[in-house]
Amino acid sequence: MSLLGIFYKLDFIGDKEDDLAEAVEVMEQWQAEIGPQVATKDNQAKQLAQRLYGKLPVVYGAGLLGTVARRWKGQLNENSKNWAFFEEMSELNHNAVLGTHWPQELLPQLLVVMLTSEGDHPRNALRFQVTRELLEREGVAVEILPARGRGRLAQMLSTIHFGDFVSFYLAMLNGVDPTDTGAIEWLKERLAQVPVS
Repeated sequence: MSLLGIFYKLDFIGDKEDDLAEAVEVMEQWQAEIGPQVATKDNQAKQLAQRLYGKLPVVYGAGLLGTVARRWKGQLNENSKNWAFFEEMSELNHNAVLGTHWPQELLPQLLVVMLTSEGDHPRNALRFQVTRELLEREGVAVEILPARGRGRLAQMLSTIHFGDFVSFYLAMLNGVDPTDTGAIEWLKERLAQVPVS
């Protein structure tokens, strides 16, 4: 948000007030469906966290949701203390799909979450469909999460918002404190002990 404000003040972009208002509205609507007060049976974010529990999440995104997939990966790492990876379409169709065979014993432990948008390029929309078929043929579970909102900002921010809740709920299932940064602190301490040459 601060970058939008700075770019607007510098006349790099136009006024995004309407886009931001839509994003807030979409997030508030989704919040009413996925907040902690909403029971799991009615809460899509809690349900996804349950399906991710004990799994290795791999998040796919394309276009404007490619960077959102990276954000999901980071939040799952930081908040849930869970291994997670991300891939961007269409690059993942050039190499990642070739790695879907091995190790065979890991395949049932994967859950691919595809972040999709009505604004996806038609070719990417087709790629998602065919990639899902390929993964399911290999025995890999796939979840589709369509972005909400009309505008790009609403779709990006609401999908980030949803992912943050998923990472929090998965942290609860994992029995970890989402605010704990002990591993990073330990890493910094160890690096500080090594002289820089």
